Amino acid sequence: MDGEFDLNYFRTEIIKMDRQDFANLMGIEMATLKMWEEDPDSLTMRIYKEIAVKTNYTLEQLFGLKSQIFLPWELDAEIIEKREELLTKTLTNEQFFASSLLEIEQTKLGEGAEINVTEVRDYFEELKKIGPLCRNKLNKPLVAFVGASDAGKSSLINVILGTDLLPTAFQPMTAAINYVYHILDKPNNIENENNTVVIRVDHKLVVNISNLADMIETGEHIVAIGKSNLIREYGLNKYNGDGYEENKQELTYIFTFVDASILTGLAFIDTPGISANEKDNQTALKAYQYADVTVYLSQMASFLREEDQVFIKQIVDSSSREFDQNGRIPFSNLLFVGSHADSVGNNDISEIFKRAVARFLNVQTSTYFTKFGPTYSQQAFRQRFYPSDIKNSQLSQPFKQAFIDMMENVLRVKIKQSMLLQKNIVEEMITAGKSIEERLTARINSPATTENIKKYKFQQIEEELLRLSNTKKEVSIRDFHNAYTKIFAINTIEELIKKKEFKNKQDDKKQLVVLLQNMVDEKLQAILKENSSDFSSKMDGSIKKFNDFFYSENFDFTNLFIKSSTGAAASLGIYGAFSVLFGSLGNLGGYILVTQIASLLSSVGLYGGTVSGATTAISAIGGPLTLALAVLVFSGLVAFNIFGDGWMRKYAKQLIKQFERLNVEQKYSLEIAKYWDDTAKITAEAIKKVEEDYVQHQRETAQTIQGEMPFLSSLLQLIESYRIGENKKVL
Repeated sequence: MDGEFDLNYFRTEIIKMDRQDFANLMGIEMATLKMWEEDPDSLTMRIYKEIAVKTNYTLEQLFGLKSQIFLPWELDAEIIEKREELLTKTLTNEQFFASSLLEIEQTKLGEGAEINVTEVRDYFEELKKIGPLCRNKLNKPLVAFVGASDAGKSSLINVILGTDLLPTAFQPMTAAINYVYHILDKPNNIENENNTVVIRVDHKLVVNISNLADMIETGEHIVAIGKSNLIREYGLNKYNGDGYEENKQELTYIFTFVDASILTGLAFIDTPGISANEKDNQTALKAYQYADVTVYLSQMASFLREEDQVFIKQIVDSSSREFDQNGRIPFSNLLFVGSHADSVGNNDISEIFKRAVARFLNVQTSTYFTKFGPTYSQQAFRQRFYPSDIKNSQLSQPFKQAFIDMMENVLRVKIKQSMLLQKNIVEEMITAGKSIEERLTARINSPATTENIKKYKFQQIEEELLRLSNTKKEVSIRDFHNAYTKIFAINTIEELIKKKEFKNKQDDKKQLVVLLQNMVDEKLQAILKENSSDFSSKMDGSIKKFNDFFYSENFDFTNLFIKSSTGAAASLGIYGAFSVLFGSLGNLGGYILVTQIASLLSSVGLYGGTVSGATTAISAIGGPLTLALAVLVFSGLVAFNIFGDGWMRKYAKQLIKQFERLNVEQKYSLEIAKYWDDTAKITAEAIKKVEEDYVQHQRETAQTIQGEMPFLSSLLQLIESYRIGENKKVL
């Protein structure tokens, strides 16, 4: 064997086990282990083989471990420094802004006094949010590593970090999401010697670095706090021992903090391997959607299998375009890596990638890339593919450079967007404040009438919008049925087989299933988008009509309805056809609302990137919605053998029967119905909230409003002092 085997190094640094755990794993006494570590000559070939088997390593790996010395990757220090300087300045000014708000509240209203005018109170609360919003824009970009359990995700992260932090070559991880941050990001309430936290929560809850400290403080959901050996302990299947029963409603998060140079500018998410395990697949989906950047790994020898293609489509469809610089750098936050590339010849790598891209596009519709923009093409997609092998640094160099270039671009965009965001949000809040001031002044001069609260008007708009929602549900289900029936016709499937030149073999039949799935998904998205856009357009007309009705009373129905629908969506964890309305806010301003939407989408696992990418995510109707069904359909179908002439027609008939057996159309129809039922729920909740606001509006007297005008004026003066053109402060 090449090299020497150091058992103590292997146990402590590679598999990160203490002596007792390793002795238990090997079924030996502690004294025996002590002898093995102190006297390497006592280790026989039989013992070496037993260690390899028990730890899922090969003998070649055991004897080559110490020769694998990784030099940590680094980002441009100037970019890191610029981000940190801006973040420090932003945090300092955020604190000053918050203290200024508190001082205004105390001096203008008095200690402990309540704000009685709804619009003033809401404006004050929104001002409190803009500091954290600008700061969060500068959060470290999250990089998700996604792929099958054998793709080498953890090994690649170790190479980038220059350490053996993450366990490799053992049993597949469970449904655990592993965050890796810099040691300086560690919450203060984690003791100095500890660097790892394990959390287990209901799958609906969102756990991230921002709420980690609070969880540690309360102890809620905390499973363990300790050193990095917890990664292995809680990353293995059945990590609680034989008595552990997996709860499919729970997710495990592992946060680890290490001293690695590259982590000063980013953070990693190591996701569960995609597999036949549905929970692991859904957890991987949830994890990568928290990320700004996705690195997808697949072994070069079996690069991009059918299972990979399902996930890659979802990743491409739902990834934010915010770092693409208006299409100048297509797919700028995506990299696709052929791992273990040394197993194939250099001349074969390009051909493998070429075939993989062709195979991927062969199961997409002809207009797949054009929906993203004119620069998104097959060639641009292919340029995001790179080989990598942890044992061959020369082969991996192009990927290393592409990764570093990608992350430096992401950081530059974040810095630029942060400054632009502050400018825009300050202007928006000034405009909103002046509008409120004008309405309140008008209300002082023209007090609200004491007439009935016009309850019938609220009932009228609710009934109008609910009727529209129900109509759209019926139309969507009908349109989908027609489209589905057309796709799953024997002649259609036969023509597809001929057009794509599929053969009577297993791989081609799997490709056909993926193609049919993609065609169904695309039709579903088109149907929902078309009907949602029409719903949004008609809803805009209804809102305008009712806003005109309340105009004489200076009641801002439109703005309150938008706020209320956003709040209802967030509290219910749904969004439905309101996604079209929400998606338009990014072009009209609405930064506070978009922030709330981003939070809402994160809470239901549909979005985890930065705020400016929220409008991209919420407009991708049908992506996250259909993945579970896509995986279900793909895993449930069998590429059975058909012999003899006329196999295409026979296979088409069998395929249609299988889809019928799995009730695929019915499952999609149920999702469509839920989509519009969610829309109806948001509508009802939003109208209820606006009606409550109107009741409060009627109660607010001219005297009450007059008393809070100085407070509002002071708030306006404060936010105006942060205008970028006049003052270079950074919130």
